[in-house]
Amino acid sequence: MLMLFGLISILSFKEFLQFAYIKYDNELKLYNLTVNLIFYIGIYFKNIYILLILFVLVCLRFYKRGFIIFAFFITSYLIGSISYIDNLGFIINYLILIELNDVYQYISGNILGKRKITPNVSPNKTVEGLIGGIILTTLTAILLKYLVKINYQILFISFIGLIGFIGDIFISYLKRRVNLKDSGTLLLGHGGILDRVDSLIFTAPIILLIFKL
Repeated sequence: MLMLFGLISILSFKEFLQFAYIKYDNELKLYNLTVNLIFYIGIYFKNIYILLILFVLVCLRFYKRGFIIFAFFITSYLIGSISYIDNLGFIINYLILIELNDVYQYISGNILGKRKITPNVSPNKTVEGLIGGIILTTLTAILLKYLVKINYQILFISFIGLIGFIGDIFISYLKRRVNLKDSGTLLLGHGGILDRVDSLIFTAPIILLIFKL
């Protein structure tokens, strides 16, 4: 899981830079690999001090290039925070819900969607799609909790659905600023890595919080 999220962070960082027209040169490639290697080693050893010191060092190195610091924070510290959880089943169960929420919002929006939420950022997002997705995701969590005995924290499911939607809108906004349809072309027919993990940007730390409660 750490290797998977490490790869996601590395690829996401590369895609994120294009939102500020920053060239992904050899220096940034080296820092990308090094920072994420140290970050996930810190995660493996559950050492919060390594993570804090690493972020301070990144800030000192790129203090004149704030967007690079922001990119590391989003792609490593936020998306990667879920890998701090040492329960693989817990992670997978919540990742399934997050992906289902995206699917449910898409289906609900296509069937019922009328009122657009952010027409200038993501024209296909509707109030009905958002609400329908949250309701269906919550119902799915309830069914899985009592039929399959998956230990979902039902009180947080609606919140996770909403936060996942915000992550989606956030990346859509950045893409709109630089006139991009997708964040990349790595996944044929599905865009880039950020197009697939945008819902995790803000939900990953929430899921970590749920695990610690």
